[in-house]
Amino acid sequence: MEKMKAAILKDVRKFAIEEVPMPQITQPDEIIVKVLVASICGTDKGFATNPDSKGYGDMRGRILGHEIVGQIVDIGPEVKNFKIGERIVLNPNSFCNVCPACRAGHPNHCQNMELMGITHPGGFAEYVKTYERLAFPISEKVPLRHAVFAEPLSCAMNGFSRLDITPGDTCVVFGMGPIGLMFAQLARRNGARVVCIEPMPKRIEVAEKLGFTVFNPFVTDTATIKEELIAMWGRRANYVIDAAGGQLPVAVDLAEFCATILCFASPRVVKEANLGPIQNKELKIIGSFVIHDSMPKAITILENNYLDLDPIITHYLPLEEVGKGVEYMISGEGLEIVLNIGADGKEE
Repeated sequence: MEKMKAAILKDVRKFAIEEVPMPQITQPDEIIVKVLVASICGTDKGFATNPDSKGYGDMRGRILGHEIVGQIVDIGPEVKNFKIGERIVLNPNSFCNVCPACRAGHPNHCQNMELMGITHPGGFAEYVKTYERLAFPISEKVPLRHAVFAEPLSCAMNGFSRLDITPGDTCVVFGMGPIGLMFAQLARRNGARVVCIEPMPKRIEVAEKLGFTVFNPFVTDTATIKEELIAMWGRRANYVIDAAGGQLPVAVDLAEFCATILCFASPRVVKEANLGPIQNKELKIIGSFVIHDSMPKAITILENNYLDLDPIITHYLPLEEVGKGVEYMISGEGLEIVLNIGADGKEE
C-alpha cells in the first residue's frame, strides 16, 4: 500500500511526522484529496494541549486538521459532479441523512456524525478522504492562504446568517481570533457600528489594524465599556456576538433592550451570574453549531474578496512545523496559521 507523510499527535504538545498508509476509496461516492494547505484551528490546539479528550477519547495517535484546501486526485464510480484535478474546500463534518436530526433538516446535528481530524484522519497529512456531498469547488483565483478560511468562515456564516444586521445597528464582538475578526468585518460590511473586546495584545493589534475600536476587559471594566458604548452610539449593542466563549453574562449587560446575542463559542458553565436581564430586557439568545448550509456563502465571500484576511494570517509554515504553529497559538502570537503541505512554492 502506498504511504504518505502525516503529522501524528503523540502526546501533550508533541507531534511526529510519520509515514502512514494513503487513504483508499472504499465507497462509491468517496473522493481522495491531495491537501494543498491546512490551517490550525483552536480545536486542534485544544487537542494538542489536552489529548485526553472527554468527548472523543484519547487523541494520541490521531491525525488532526479539518480546515483544508485540496485538489482531487481520485474519485469513486458514483461521483458525478467533480473531476480529477479540481480544487475544492471541505465540510469536515459528515452527516448520515437518516437519523432524526438529518431527516428534520439539521445535518449539523447528525447523531452519527463523522468528524475529519477527530474521529477520522484529518488534513495534517498529504492526502485525505471525503464524500462528494462534503466537497465544494472554489476558484483557483482565490489564493490558497485565503481559500483555507472557507471552513471557519462557513462556521461563522452559519451563525451570522441568523442575524439581521443592517445599516445603523450597533454590534459588540467578543474574541478577536480569526473567527471573531471575520464576524466583526461581516457586521461592519452590513452597515453596523462595531466594537471589539479582546485582552490579548497580538489580537488587539490586528483588530486595530483592521480599523476596529477594541476594549481590553483586563483594563476597562464592563461598566465603563457600557458607558463608552452609550457615549459613542447613544445606546448599547443591539447585536452581541460571543466568539470567545463564556461571555454571556457580560453580553447580557452590554446588550440593548430587545437585542440579539449570538453564542458562537461555547458558553461554558456560568456560576453566580445575573441573567435576569434576559427577561426584563426581552433579549433573544441564539446558538450556532458548525456548518449547516453556509459553505456556498463562505465561498462566495472569498471569491469576491469581501473580507480583509491577510492581517489575520500570522504564520505560514511547513507541515513539519505544526507543533511550532500550535505553540504560536498557545503563546498568543499566532492567529491564522497556515500549513503548506502540498502547494508548489511558498505561496501563490
